[in-house]
Amino acid sequence: MTVEELIRNKDYTLLASVKHSEMKNFIFPEIEKRPFWAGIANMYQIGGLFAFMLGLFKAFMPLFLAKSGHNLWWVGGGIVFSFSILIVLHELIHAAAYLAVGAKKLSFGMMLKKFMFYVQADKHVINYRQFQFVALAPTVFVAVLSIAVMLVYYNQPPFYFFVTVFGLHSIFCVGDFGLLCFFANRKDTEIVTYDDSKSGESYFYGKIKNQQ
Repeated sequence: MTVEELIRNKDYTLLASVKHSEMKNFIFPEIEKRPFWAGIANMYQIGGLFAFMLGLFKAFMPLFLAKSGHNLWWVGGGIVFSFSILIVLHELIHAAAYLAVGAKKLSFGMMLKKFMFYVQADKHVINYRQFQFVALAPTVFVAVLSIAVMLVYYNQPPFYFFVTVFGLHSIFCVGDFGLLCFFANRKDTEIVTYDDSKSGESYFYGKIKNQQ
């Protein structure tokens, strides 16, 4: 379905339009309604932060016992990586997922003051299932990779790097889960969405499920 077809389709009505600069204000009320995805996000973030705190504690132990801060350098490296390269990687994974669902015209944006980074697929309409794939791709990729390395290199230097990445990335994903909450809070509505890179807005249209 093209944007023009969507707008002409009388079964669909505009549910919301949100400027990317206002995205945080848009998603937090959706999270507060506590849908399924909010619970998943909470468990993921609690698990990530717990793992990070455990890793940080383990990294500090040799400093007190053997006066060695070697592992702390790996934690520090994980922090620097997370606030630089990981942000780029996160958005590139989103972009790859968009390409996988057929989007062609992609662009990237950021708002440093709000610590917001995003990729948009200009005027490419996607449904809930496709949006789940795009939204969750970085979460799943980084989590699986980090946990795998943590298990293989437990108590070895790479463990401290990846436990830091895993923990911090769990916080970075709140926006993705928040947008999923918008869909989940409207179970009786079939929702599609698209971005308009020129206006810097995302649009959400919906129709009552089973409506012919």
